[in-house]
Amino acid sequence: AQSLMGHWSQGALAPEAAEPDGDLPKSFLQDLKELKVLVADKDLLDQHKSLVCSALRGKISVHNELEANFKALSRALVNVGGKLTHARDVRDFFVDLVEKVIEPCRSDKWSPGDLRLFLTHYTAAPRNLPGFRHQALWERYMAAISACLLRMYHD
Repeated sequence: AQSLMGHWSQGALAPEAAEPDGDLPKSFLQDLKELKVLVADKDLLDQHKSLVCSALRGKISVHNELEANFKALSRALVNVGGKLTHARDVRDFFVDLVEKVIEPCRSDKWSPGDLRLFLTHYTAAPRNLPGFRHQALWERYMAAISACLLRMYHD
């Protein structure tokens, strides 16, 4: 929860503009819906997969599993944020991370190091996607998601 507040609250961008009650700003939660283009646009999804899988070839032990499950994993990572419309939705956010990301990775025997490398390359790859215009939002979103996942994922 601290990662979410640290990366997603108004105070993360401008401490003087922080929400007095510590809530996540509605404008940010609404903006997260813009990220769905990464999974809704087949060309962007395929290019993202290609960039990430190429970068990780030979670097992670679960490369075949990553290639086979990239689209499902990507949809889960993007859609979990797109479902946040009110600050109270954050409760379900953690359940969704476990059910849609952590459990599938565990069942495929991902190590914490595999997950860390994947998240690093997954987050960075959209910089090289032509037509993707939400890089700052994406990196802000993925910084919190990555911190949560790495904290929750262990052997």
